[in-house]
Parts: sequence; C-alpha cells; structure tokens
Amino acid sequence: MINAFQKTIQQADTKDSSSEEKSSDKKSPALNQGAIGIMIIPKINLNVAIGEGVDLDTLKYTVGHFPGTGQPGKPGNFCVAGHRSYTYSEYFNRLNEVTSGDEIIIKTKKGEYKYKVYNSFVVEPSQVSVLNPTKNAELTLVTCTPIRVASHRLIVKARLE
Repeated sequence: MINAFQKTIQQADTKDSSSEEKSSDKKSPALNQGAIGIMIIPKINLNVAIGEGVDLDTLKYTVGHFPGTGQPGKPGNFCVAGHRSYTYSEYFNRLNEVTSGDEIIIKTKKGEYKYKVYNSFVVEPSQVSVLNPTKNAELTLVTCTPIRVASHRLIVKARLE
C-alpha cells in the first residue's frame, strides 16, 4: 500500500500545471466511486472527501484511505494520505500547522468520529511502520514534506476520543 502512495508522489512530481488535466476533463473519483467519508480539521479550515485508495487519480481529487488499514471509529490504524501541491491536491498543504490537542473529525454514513492529535513527526519514506495496525482506534495522516521536494513524510497521529 505504501508503494502505491510512493508511486503517486513520483508521478505528481513529474507533472507541471501545464500538463495536468482540467478538472472538467475528468470526473472526480469521489463522485464516480463514492467517498467513504469526510475529513474536517478545524484548525486549518480543511473539509475534504476521503476516497478509497492512494492512487494518483484518487489523490488528485480527495485524500485517500490506505487499503488494508483500519476503519474510522473502530480499533485499528485508519491511515489517510494526501498531497501537498501548489497546482492541485492542496488538501494537506497546511498539515504541518496541526499540533497536539487539535481535533480531527471523520464523518461517515455510520457516524461521526472525533480524534485528538497526540503527535506529529517526520520520517523517511521507507519508514512504513507508521501504517502498522494498532490496538486502539487511531488515525494516521501521511503527506510529503517539504512541499514540492517530497524527500520525507510528515506524519500526524491522533486517537479516537
């Protein structure tokens, strides 16, 4: 699953704004396949659909749930990836501003789940252990850092309240 995300990073870095498809040229995967939920991070004024998968098409229009990781509100590690870009998929551009104690809300058809951030840190792209299952209900957000360089991954960890 991390390989799919790594591939989207490489593909996104090779594109520039002149070669990207216009949003009207292709429908959003979230609209075509249905979002699995909505993520709200009040501190950074983020309100975005969560798509299933971390492929380039999904992450172009939404943030994406890593297949095989936990589900919102249930024990396990619900892992979500998003791009930080100047041209599209700016959803996690301000993720570095999220700190311990901040709230992240996940809304699904089954309910609303409030998570509280307890840690944020930077790892090498090869450190995929951040996606490992957890005993308790946790949320892990993953994005590239620094913006447009993508040499590392910014990780934000939160626990279900």
